[in-house]
Amino acid sequence: MRGDFQMQRKLAVVLSTMLIGCVVVTGCSSKSESGQEMGTKAPSTTAAAGPVKINLFIGGSNYPGMADDFILSKLNKDLNMDLQFNVGATDYDQQLNVKIAGGSTPDIFSVSKVQLANYVKQGILLDLTPYMDKMPNIKAKLKDVDLNKGKVDGKQYAIAKRAYLPMSSYWVRQDWLDKLGLQSPKTLDELKAVAKAFTERDPDGNGKKDTYGITGIGIGTPDAVNTPSTFDPVFSAFGVASPGQFMIKDNKVVYSTTQPEMKQALSYIKDMISEGLVDPEFMTNKGLKHQEKAFKGQAGILYINWGEMTKDDYITQYKAVNPAANWVQMDALSGPGGKYQGYFDISATGGRFAVSKGVAKDPAKLNKILEYFNYIADGPGYLTTMYGIEGTHYKMENNIPVVTDSSKTGFAFNHQLTGRDEKNYLKAKFMKQLPFIDFAEKQPRIETYTELIPNPEGVSISDKNRFESEEITKFIFGKSPLDSFDAFTKTLETNYQLSKYVEQGNLVLKPLGYIK
Repeated sequence: MRGDFQMQRKLAVVLSTMLIGCVVVTGCSSKSESGQEMGTKAPSTTAAAGPVKINLFIGGSNYPGMADDFILSKLNKDLNMDLQFNVGATDYDQQLNVKIAGGSTPDIFSVSKVQLANYVKQGILLDLTPYMDKMPNIKAKLKDVDLNKGKVDGKQYAIAKRAYLPMSSYWVRQDWLDKLGLQSPKTLDELKAVAKAFTERDPDGNGKKDTYGITGIGIGTPDAVNTPSTFDPVFSAFGVASPGQFMIKDNKVVYSTTQPEMKQALSYIKDMISEGLVDPEFMTNKGLKHQEKAFKGQAGILYINWGEMTKDDYITQYKAVNPAANWVQMDALSGPGGKYQGYFDISATGGRFAVSKGVAKDPAKLNKILEYFNYIADGPGYLTTMYGIEGTHYKMENNIPVVTDSSKTGFAFNHQLTGRDEKNYLKAKFMKQLPFIDFAEKQPRIETYTELIPNPEGVSISDKNRFESEEITKFIFGKSPLDSFDAFTKTLETNYQLSKYVEQGNLVLKPLGYIK
């Protein structure tokens, strides 16, 4: 009897231990006859195994480090992941190449247009096409034009950020116009007349000939897509995008620099420069130097982003120089090519983010990466990457985010891998500037597609770009006669194989539906 009792006790202990283990590890829930779960719900496999570690490496800036990244902490907690968020602020491309060559390719990493094409050929990137249904927020929030930015040969190899809004326009000193009895320019002829008056008729009233009509930064280059340059609206009024851009004309790809309208625009700009109406340093101005000169009263017109004219600290700067200064946005100029406010590359993006092909060997990691991309594209995860922590950095009013403290969220853009709903984002952060945002967004612009077109193999784009920029500079400063423009374009075609770029453009844009 004693032996039977001891045996029963041992059996009870074993059964009890098994039951406890079952509850702790798997939940072991039973179901009623109706199918409803009874008892503790089983956690996911991922939860049981612990946070999934993901290595991310992107180019960025102003990153505080993982220890101080409260956005990362929130995302990791929400998704039960261990995202190692690494930002290569300097020499990103070189660092990435070293990692790939050394066999330590990051799980997620940012790629340029050129890198995207090259890495696909090298078999480094995972084709995300079969997994798009697992990212419904990506499919819902990113438009076709956004998804196209991450495609190669029709397959989705990267997730690109949503497009920004066009933000630039010509700005003019309204108080100078009023003093000289002038109207805001509406045509190319009027632009030149106003620039001449600002240069010669002492609009600041100091009795000195120390003002110019126009200042700016450069004249547009092939590697500066959607970067505002001095004469973007002038080129577009002639019906052509600024130098170095791919356009669609008569249902085929053309290169802006070689168009006959380019020669007309360069002639107009040359005349303005030769008459002394343009800041003589506009080709060497960097950063916000053109804005600084305008604020100091050295020029009355410049092409610039609304944010760099209307934020409170900037207004304070130019009002400190002259309290009467009044900068206003100019409407698009009309010319022989139509009415446009410069160009806008609809294929440009603030970043493309690819996944290493090796991730496919780890289903748990792959699923977590897909979950991560989906989470930050919409809903709570999206709000976290946009504005920070709810209740600390923003609050919701009538389902609309209202920023309450942006002083510590300046690095948040590093987390915005899927981009943002730009208009609503700007509304939340810059409600006071909304009229200027609306104005810039609604301006007509020539559409370009430069960022979708990869460089053809065996061609040195740097050599082409350098030659192109040097020759255009010679034209506008009178160092080369415009009679040699046709010879210049022929050299681009022959010596620098421009036709290969155009051919590449047709091959890429047709499958995407931009060319019928």
